[in-house]
Amino acid sequence: MTAVIVGAYEDAAAAIAALAPAGGKRRAAVLPRAAVDDEARVRLRQAQVECLSTLDGGDLLAARRLATALAEAEGWERADAAPSPAGQSEPGDVIGWYEVRIGRGALTTDRPITRLHGSRRYIASFNLLGQARLNQACGDLLYRGLMDDGVALGEVFDVVVCSESKAVGMVQVVVECFGQDRYVVLRKGVKNYMPRHPREPLVEEASSITTAGAQALVLDPLDWPLLEGRRVLLVDDVIATGGTARAACRLLERAGARVTAAATVLLKGPEPDLPRLVVLARPLL
Repeated sequence: MTAVIVGAYEDAAAAIAALAPAGGKRRAAVLPRAAVDDEARVRLRQAQVECLSTLDGGDLLAARRLATALAEAEGWERADAAPSPAGQSEPGDVIGWYEVRIGRGALTTDRPITRLHGSRRYIASFNLLGQARLNQACGDLLYRGLMDDGVALGEVFDVVVCSESKAVGMVQVVVECFGQDRYVVLRKGVKNYMPRHPREPLVEEASSITTAGAQALVLDPLDWPLLEGRRVLLVDDVIATGGTARAACRLLERAGARVTAAATVLLKGPEPDLPRLVVLARPLL
């Protein structure tokens, strides 16, 4: 993993000047929210400095608190010599914003920086539920990324599979781009409408950093015929630890399918052992 250096600054110009010498590292600037306008965003992108900001109304002291919290939690290096501010506590579990850049900056979206419950770690929450335009844009970019990498329908895979629920809207866009109508959604629990005879639902235990407690992936027996003897493109919105993806691969193998390619919008951890993995972005959080 590339080392990260972070600092808090009053504006984009100060951030770019201070972080310019940090070659070979991912550079991140924490700014007051009011300093993050369109011009500042463009300048930071051109300088390859990642943009984080405080909550609304946050000043330079709030930016320093945010930089300190993230550096301590994530093990990042501090670029600025300013002492860590003392006193005020954090306003809640959401402590700021992170500009996620997807597809080499073709799409950008601010995501809330949220503390994982029961942990000192933070994530930029990439929740696609209820966001029609973001689902459409991510689906289009993922389709283009797959085609650019030669992951074509009929040549590499036969059917698209995802796990519920955040990725479902985006995956529908991908499927439509490939000209397909059907795809398989692995559920997170056994439903009463699922047939039990002659075949029961297939269940595979899974783990995820964003879901509290035990989790399972379930294949509806009605979807089983779509998978038997087929090659699968496994798609997700985010891969963090890879636990869900590995569980999906085990389940699909039990169903008589074979994962031949995988794709995700965001990869937030080490690259998992998945065939022909296409990734659009590797965010800091």
